Amino acid sequence: MADGIPTVDAAAARRVLEERARALCRPLQVEEEPGETVELVVLSLGQERYGVDVSHVVEIQPLPNLTPVPGISPVWAGLVNLRGSLCPVLDLRRYLSMQAQDGVDGRNGDGKLVLVSGAGLSVGLLVDEVPGVRRVPAAEIGPALSAAPGGSSEIVRGLTADLVTVLDVEAMLRDRSLAVRHEPSEGEAER
Repeated sequence: MADGIPTVDAAAARRVLEERARALCRPLQVEEEPGETVELVVLSLGQERYGVDVSHVVEIQPLPNLTPVPGISPVWAGLVNLRGSLCPVLDLRRYLSMQAQDGVDGRNGDGKLVLVSGAGLSVGLLVDEVPGVRRVPAAEIGPALSAAPGGSSEIVRGLTADLVTVLDVEAMLRDRSLAVRHEPSEGEAER
């Protein structure tokens, strides 16, 4: 021991370092609950929370410049240009027939864009926030409440124990009410 500092044998130090390295190299022992789990991206619309299967989510980003398109259903907020591709943006709040909330308006750049794909389509969902991603045991997703906001039974897969409404992206994007139908006006028909 020199100057109050203990001396360490090089071989002993090497043994300690090797033990630590082996301990750090072991895979983590994650205790999964038995059964299938569903990974959900949680979306917030005011006080309500919705979840969509992470396998349908392509990307999440702040809402870029949104261009409204006149003459289409109000559930469509407009179009955004994502790296040279035009993407339609669905106002999820309006689609689910929820009350408008003060201060959140996609045309002002408020909110987040969640690009989802399913049913052969890619669509941006306009939401207030994306609080995170979470795993939920599939067995814990119960039936939807009949009075759930946007409780259309075709697009709601169920409800988690902490009241996250799980949406079926495939069914939502197959919804015929989202189709934009162009009917020519009298002036266009004569041309």
